[in-house]
Amino acid sequence: MPTMLKMLLAERHLKSHSDFLRVYDKCAAQLNPPIPPGYGPAKAQYYQWLSGQMVGLPREYHHRVLQRMFPGWTTERLFQIVDASSTDARTLQPSTPIDSELEAFLGADMVTHGVTLVYPTRRGAAVVVPENDLRGLLCVSALLQRHTSIRVTFCGDRATAARSDRAYIGFGLHTVLSLPCVADPRLFTVSTTDPAIGPVIEYLELSDGSRYHSDGERHFGFLARIRPNPGPNPDRYWFLCAGLAPRGAAGAGWFLVNHWSSLQQCAGTNEFVAVISIHRYSDQTYNLEKLIVGPPEAAS
Repeated sequence: MPTMLKMLLAERHLKSHSDFLRVYDKCAAQLNPPIPPGYGPAKAQYYQWLSGQMVGLPREYHHRVLQRMFPGWTTERLFQIVDASSTDARTLQPSTPIDSELEAFLGADMVTHGVTLVYPTRRGAAVVVPENDLRGLLCVSALLQRHTSIRVTFCGDRATAARSDRAYIGFGLHTVLSLPCVADPRLFTVSTTDPAIGPVIEYLELSDGSRYHSDGERHFGFLARIRPNPGPNPDRYWFLCAGLAPRGAAGAGWFLVNHWSSLQQCAGTNEFVAVISIHRYSDQTYNLEKLIVGPPEAAS
């Protein structure tokens, strides 16, 4: 039986290996950075793609080109085996179409090249993600998997500290402090102490001078969207979900998932930071305390 990829190519009247490579190279040239001609699959590999007689999925750069060729389709779905005799028009629709407003919120760079979800790690300790940060990460991961075809990878914060060449969604205070852009903040600063166990947040200060710190009843979290290098990459965003108390990062992640549309309407394409108060007994009981939106010139 053929793969879904073969059915879609037939629908587009791309019947030969050379027809496929012509479109492949065109889409590869549109990526950032572009992939030069000649990186498409060899003829034998191409026919394995169509028949499903392959082990595993193609290399990462093939993922990027195929998602450009077939917007809204995951690579896994493209290589699923289908019954040609029972395939109808509904089967040939993308399984995860990307809402245009959600795409604008996340940024074109993330949609095209994928995103890395960053979890916190500590020196000298096993890689065990704090439970509250993990809940926020899983919540956002579910949004991306259910409503987009964005390629998602996972990485510890120490491995991302020196890299600004990709879209990130980071969780936890350790992750926020490890990213180089936080050293030159435009919207907020984080004041911390540094005992032996690692950084502990004291307060969050916004660009308007307001400060937030958690108490016994309310746990504050914050969600920020920033551009790590706005000049060369205005469509690349980093999202930061962190907290001033245990439920902060999880509450910020939950707020992102459920209120991204409202944030996009308020912020447009600008950077922003939102402060959320979360009740201490549930991540899902929260209030938006303040939203600071960066000036349009921050995007230039």
